[in-house]
Amino acid sequence: MDTPRVALLVFVLIFFFLLPDTQKPSRSQEQELGRLLDEKQNAVLLLNSTSYGTLDAERNRWINITGFRQEDAYAWGLLPQVKEREREIVRRVRGVLETSSIDSYGSSGLSYKASGEEVPRKSNDSSIPDDTRVRRFSMYQNITGIVHGQWTRSKVAEGLIPPVVNLSSLAPYVMYVTKSYSHNITGQDGKLRIKLDEKNSSMAGSDDGSVREVRADLSIQDQSSKGDGWEMTLHGVHYPQQGGIILATSGQRFPGIFALPHFALSERQFSLARELLNQTVNARLARQESSLTNPYFSPWSSSPNNPVELLFPTPHCEYIVYLQQYPTTLPDDELREIEKELRYPTGAPTSAVPAMKMSALIFSPDCGFVLESKGPPEYIPQDGVHLVGQKLESYIRLARRGILAFAVILCAEIFLIIRQMKDASTPSTRSRVSFYTVSMMAFGDGFAFMGLMAVVVSTDGVFLPLIATAFVSFLSVAVFGMKFLMDVWTVQAPERLERDRRNAAANPTSADPAPLSTPAVITTAGADTLPLPATARRTTDDGPTNVILPPDQDLGAADAENTATAPTAPGSTESEMGAIYSQFYFLLFSVSFLSLQATSWPTTFRSIYTSCLTFGYLSFWVPQIYRNIIRNCRQALRWEFVVGQSILRSTPFVYLYAVEDNILFVEIDYNVVYVLVGWVWIQIWALISQEILGPRFFVPKGWAPPAYDYHPILREDDQEAGVSMPIGFTQTTENSGMTGGETTEEGKRLFDCAICMQNLEVPVVRAGDNRE
Repeated sequence: MDTPRVALLVFVLIFFFLLPDTQKPSRSQEQELGRLLDEKQNAVLLLNSTSYGTLDAERNRWINITGFRQEDAYAWGLLPQVKEREREIVRRVRGVLETSSIDSYGSSGLSYKASGEEVPRKSNDSSIPDDTRVRRFSMYQNITGIVHGQWTRSKVAEGLIPPVVNLSSLAPYVMYVTKSYSHNITGQDGKLRIKLDEKNSSMAGSDDGSVREVRADLSIQDQSSKGDGWEMTLHGVHYPQQGGIILATSGQRFPGIFALPHFALSERQFSLARELLNQTVNARLARQESSLTNPYFSPWSSSPNNPVELLFPTPHCEYIVYLQQYPTTLPDDELREIEKELRYPTGAPTSAVPAMKMSALIFSPDCGFVLESKGPPEYIPQDGVHLVGQKLESYIRLARRGILAFAVILCAEIFLIIRQMKDASTPSTRSRVSFYTVSMMAFGDGFAFMGLMAVVVSTDGVFLPLIATAFVSFLSVAVFGMKFLMDVWTVQAPERLERDRRNAAANPTSADPAPLSTPAVITTAGADTLPLPATARRTTDDGPTNVILPPDQDLGAADAENTATAPTAPGSTESEMGAIYSQFYFLLFSVSFLSLQATSWPTTFRSIYTSCLTFGYLSFWVPQIYRNIIRNCRQALRWEFVVGQSILRSTPFVYLYAVEDNILFVEIDYNVVYVLVGWVWIQIWALISQEILGPRFFVPKGWAPPAYDYHPILREDDQEAGVSMPIGFTQTTENSGMTGGETTEEGKRLFDCAICMQNLEVPVVRAGDNRE
């Protein structure tokens, strides 16, 4: 099949693959979708027919919704205590003078009866200070951002026995693959991270109060959790004027979004939340009914990005989350200007963007636990300061700066590699460089490229800086790093061959190799071996071969250079380079996929893996130290390359472990910083000491193979035997004025230098003298 037909076939296949599925759902799917929509619409109608306080387990008042009935056995008896605990947190956050606003949530001077009827409040009510009605707190009106902190178990749920839930009666149409609950928290403390989003949210209310729709992605973990812990999506409401947020998960066993107003702290909150839900819920149900979506899909699902949940449903704990925003120290008008500039940047100068701070209270009615954010006054600030984070716009700005700073680091690394490659431009200098040191640096750049590309596909706000930095990292590893690696590998090839020959000689095999023979001559009588013809070229013995040392007196490097210049089979060199490329990239992809898999490991194992990988990467000078010892050489790398690469490659780890609120949310650990920086510092000093005191000054005698002695001690008996003579030196004759090459000074001999053409006095140990 020719090329145009193949291209047409591929195009048609791609077209049909990307073509949207317009097939109508089957009859069973339509029935299932209709049943679910009817349940949700009935839940909305039931919500409108209820009032604040309808859900009260102590008074045996229930709601006819799945999960809110008495026979469902949820721990709703704990809800009043949870609400009271949240009221205490609000009083502490906003001060005693603002306690009345919890009940009113407005400045219109109205109170509310149990039935929801508004009643004018008396102006002389002693429980409401006058300054309460005019006092305003400076808090973010749009809470889109990320906050994180520590959590601990609340005393509210002490002694509570977890409820026993009948899954068959709660969700008879769902076939769970297991009865064990996910999203369950069994530890005593852990980490908590919440990403809030209300960019395109709906809003309801009036002048005396408003409410907004909010979505949150919650990640919670303890010591037994895998990866980043349990992740879920919650939906709820935000009261901008008071800074309160109420969130809940939704599922088959717990339609939390339809009962969300019943979790409110006051009747006014209940009314505002119900008004907002009537606007948003009905609109989304209408869109779901007109669309051809999966009948099990819900716009308020707690696992919207987990398709496995649809195929293999598992029960999980449901969550009700209360958040209370802390006021900032800036004036309200100034904070509004900052929010406007962050949302719609114009370049106007503003003050420093204050951080968002919130307290959290988490209640699970089906699993029966209550969690709180760790912070004052129950805990000292060193143990936790509740949930602290930044606005999403500030975080994106910080991420861009961090990514550009990393790009600058990569460019500086490339600059140092280019200068080192120019300095190591001869086989003699390349033979001193450790192949594994260069490969570890190239491996680090390649690992950074893989990580950046993994982030690019899941991030939109910083796409351009990420893709540019990934390109620089790709140049560092694929162009400059691998080029330097291949140069070093090619020069050191004869050394590896010689090492292999020595190993083969030290460990001979049982089968001896066949001796070399002269070529056979085939005649009519058969194959026979004849001597070479008289015209054949024969090797002649021209005496000893002159050996010329390079200026740096490195005989091993000179041998490597001479051998490297010898012609070699081009096929073998290309095959070796291809093998090196394959092995390098195979190892890179293997470690990358293993690291990706490690993100789902428990915290302890993941920390051990990360620490080992980081420590091993920052040990890139160890192979160079080892090579200096084996070859007994120094000055392998430029000092600017050693110091520069050490600083540049250590900087990202110092930032992650020493800077608070870093872009990866890594927990600060100064001990790790001290260990990593100290380890790199020790390696640098080892290289410096090898430069000054000798490559083997700290190695015990006999631990390293013998090295070539450039300044041997001459002995009289060795001189007579003709050994241990310096290259280029010959003993003087009697015509020089000194008989027998002896000088007037005892213990010295006179030699002629073939290089400088001068007579030199050289100390010689007499025969039989055992002094070193």
